[in-house]
Amino acid sequence: MRDDLPSFAISRHIYGDNEIGAMDGGPLSSEIDAHVGVTARRLGGDLMTTYNWMNNAANAGKDYRHANGAFLLETLKIPRDDRTKPGIVIAAMHEASLAMGATSLVTLPLQGYVAADFAGAVSPAEAAPSPRFIPVTWGSDAGGCNIPQLLRRLVDTYGGAGSPRGIAAYALDNEPGLWAQTHPRVQREPPTIRSLIEKSLAAARAIKAIDPAAKVFGPASWGATEMVGFQNAPDWADYRRHGSFLSAYLDAFREASERDGRRLLDALDVHWYAFHRNGDLYRGEKPELDEAKLSAPRSLDEEGFREDSWVSRALPAGADPGLPILPSLKRLVAGEFRGTEIAITEFNYGGAGSLASGLALADALGRFGRSGVAFAAHWGALGGWLGEACRLYRARGGFGDEGLAVEIQGGPEISAFAAREAKEVRLVVINKAETAIAVDIAFAARPARAPREAFGFDAEHVQARVVAADASLVDGVVRVVLPARSARRFAL
Repeated sequence: MRDDLPSFAISRHIYGDNEIGAMDGGPLSSEIDAHVGVTARRLGGDLMTTYNWMNNAANAGKDYRHANGAFLLETLKIPRDDRTKPGIVIAAMHEASLAMGATSLVTLPLQGYVAADFAGAVSPAEAAPSPRFIPVTWGSDAGGCNIPQLLRRLVDTYGGAGSPRGIAAYALDNEPGLWAQTHPRVQREPPTIRSLIEKSLAAARAIKAIDPAAKVFGPASWGATEMVGFQNAPDWADYRRHGSFLSAYLDAFREASERDGRRLLDALDVHWYAFHRNGDLYRGEKPELDEAKLSAPRSLDEEGFREDSWVSRALPAGADPGLPILPSLKRLVAGEFRGTEIAITEFNYGGAGSLASGLALADALGRFGRSGVAFAAHWGALGGWLGEACRLYRARGGFGDEGLAVEIQGGPEISAFAAREAKEVRLVVINKAETAIAVDIAFAARPARAPREAFGFDAEHVQARVVAADASLVDGVVRVVLPARSARRFAL
């Protein structure tokens, strides 16, 4: 590693999580987030597409009997006496964020209908429009479930996004390309690109009119096939000339922003889940998939790596979007709407009980930082090894927000990331191999000594802690020996 290389900014908002309450069992996700040092939190997911802020009901769609119910109230463990308070789900999430010093991103509904009641399963005959649902409206004086009224209430309560207690950002719904599959009671046919863009622009204008400092995130695409052709949308032929749905989306926002004289989209929002032909990596803990999990973060930013899944066919190398995904998204933004940030608002590299999942998450967080991602939120409670991956960057003074380029000899089993914090250089090194590995770290200015201790986790240290560094200094080169399947942070 050289300490005279150009530096770059690392966003503090990449160490984020999704608010899922007690959905995973055990403590509330907000309690775990506070413990591991989460810096950003998102209120999103399928339930937010049909969340009615006036009565706090939501429709579960295909996840549970297409039922209307108190799902968000229950998973966030909202006290019974508070459950009739308008917008209490958003308030509870944001108050938890404020208590831990984290930034909030709140999802707002675009699809068109939200749950009207708590009466359980909705039959096909009761699909919207019907008394079981209320229309979503974005006009200032419209009826129904009116979102501008909600935004004004939030600004009146917490102040605008530029104030110390304000909600920083709003997301334009969730995974719209899948609405016909996830929410068939409100979206009977696949949505068109045109309708989504029109709704998105109207919503962005309403948000900016009420809270000009608030950032707008969109379109929260679920994955590769939505990014490319919006799930082969009915009107994809009308937009094919753009090359991809994301390109068309960015172009529409650029044109509208230029006409309006203000930026209407602040962050290109996508979800990124790991796949493999031999099994599902999402929340997975099967040891036979450890190698696949450990390799999966390479699809984020490593040129030449081709993951063994259908994603490599959907996102060919050199395409935009393509693999690796982060450089391709940056090219899209540069070409269509320069200055738009990149947000990965859902991602997952396996279950909390797998050491490989924790190492993969630590690897992904490092890659987010060096790739300039502005906001990232993990899906799933950050318990077990996942929490230790977050603590690797957040505990004991943190990692640092001035990133440094790293040059370390080694194969794909080693990942390394560096940052400067005050006068220290902090180096995270991850050994994904099943054997110990020695790593040499060279500096332009020779260090006076090798690090005496490190902070990290491995199979013998199930919680990240200070451990003795197996390190030596020879001719200005620091050699560290990393145990098998381990993550370490050194102060140099």
